[in-house]
Amino acid sequence: MNKSSVKRNLMIVREQDVVVTGGVVFIGDGHTGKTHTALNLVRNKDRYKKTDLISKSINVEFDYFVYQSNYQQYKFTISAQLFIFPGQKGRAKKGEGLAFEDALDLYFDVRTVKEVIVLILTFNLTDIATFQNLEYWVKTAIENNLVSEATNIILLGTHYDKKSNIAVNETDIIHGKKFVQEQIANELNIDFPLKQITEVNISNLTEEGIENLIGAIIDAFFNVFNIDEFNLI
Repeated sequence: MNKSSVKRNLMIVREQDVVVTGGVVFIGDGHTGKTHTALNLVRNKDRYKKTDLISKSINVEFDYFVYQSNYQQYKFTISAQLFIFPGQKGRAKKGEGLAFEDALDLYFDVRTVKEVIVLILTFNLTDIATFQNLEYWVKTAIENNLVSEATNIILLGTHYDKKSNIAVNETDIIHGKKFVQEQIANELNIDFPLKQITEVNISNLTEEGIENLIGAIIDAFFNVFNIDEFNLI
């Protein structure tokens, strides 16, 4: 879906109130902190209306967060549906729950928001293998229609509090962003600008970087819906 279609389908305007919606999807290896990160997002006391606990549908976890902001004479509400996928690759054996591709089947059944505005590729900064495995995750996301022209990508490094053990450096991140850009552009045959890919490092233990992640998600919505250039008149 292109940005024009997204604006038509996912934006509601009622006089001075403007509501935009879309999906925010976490994928990546297991034990990288995807669920903990989502909980830190929906429990942000200053900005988000939260539920008590993140809801579960087998191994696809989901919740919502809402961000509100005034811009010019308008009141903007960003209402995002969060999805957190399991970190086991492929499909699970019978009786072993769901792996990523099993969960995809369920995701397409339960989601109420069809368009992924933000795809969060999650890795552990202290484990280079989880970063290298993003090659699998981004390719699988493209193959399963989790990425479109309107999708923004966040490379999310977790465990940032363990700075002395960090194994993924800035050069790795730069190469990773370029790889993601080329994969999306080539596989979807579209122009996918590098500005739609950003990186954020966080610690779920200390919550360092959580505000940066919130800002990156908000910026992604502002980018897709061109809110900085918004004009209803």
